[in-house]
Amino acid sequence: FLIFNLNHALGQDQRVADSLAIIYQENNLEGTEKFELLKDLAFNELNNRELSLKYAEELIRLAELENNSFYLFSGYLQKGEYYKMTGELDLALETYYKAAQIAVDSKSIKDEGIVYISIADTYGIMENYSNAERFYTKSIEILRNTGDSIALASALLNAGDTYYNMGRYEEALRNFKESGPIFKEMGHLTGSAYNLGNVGMIYAKQGRDSLAEKNISEAIAILEEFEDYYPISVYLTIMSDIYLEQNDFDAALAYTKRSLELATAYGLKEQIGDANLQLSELYEQAGDLAKAFSYYKDHILYRDSL
Repeated sequence: FLIFNLNHALGQDQRVADSLAIIYQENNLEGTEKFELLKDLAFNELNNRELSLKYAEELIRLAELENNSFYLFSGYLQKGEYYKMTGELDLALETYYKAAQIAVDSKSIKDEGIVYISIADTYGIMENYSNAERFYTKSIEILRNTGDSIALASALLNAGDTYYNMGRYEEALRNFKESGPIFKEMGHLTGSAYNLGNVGMIYAKQGRDSLAEKNISEAIAILEEFEDYYPISVYLTIMSDIYLEQNDFDAALAYTKRSLELATAYGLKEQIGDANLQLSELYEQAGDLAKAFSYYKDHILYRDSL
């Protein structure tokens, strides 16, 4: 499931967290300044997930004491992101639903639309596609009326990915064709890259291999500049599929091995499992059953850990 993370879309930056951590250590801030510091730290801390959770939980605790719904929502949203990224999906949903209730109670329409994307993303990872579609639809309806173009484009893109996983390729393509121009107009390169790659995935399913390869290669080139390895790993697996369809076993194998290397290097559990499954199937087709079985065991290991 290829999620375009809205946090990433809104400009997550580890360098910001690193500079703000110094201010946090000094512990001189109070009130709104302290809230804002914790919100920015929880949002931008990428390298240390546990630290991000710590900031989010401190933000929740202080916001509850002050009865501040804006920062309470932010704390629960980032806490949910932590659980989603670490594969604790039931806890992610529980936390996102708390954030959603805060948004509803405080009549914050935009926040409601944003948290519904996260809820839908989580259901999508769980392959609960009916609930994913339901929450994407709610999110898109809300965000069309808020003027938040990046959030709307992100909801459309991720909903399109759900349609892709359901085999509803025309609906997926319709969503991608709406989200793509929004990302382009906003000058959002990573959003545009995901969009290109996802359209390429549709073309691959439709047997339009040269168009698929062109789109996915362009997407990978952009994403490499941003060191965004999760989608690159997914797209490499799709490229492997394309070459397998063309009976080019060596190229298919090379793309999948590269996908597994990246996924392993960056701890991307879902994609490690998918790449292992792909390698198992490739070696099975080549008649190397020992290697096929070995990769299949690794696939099961990572699938179960999720």
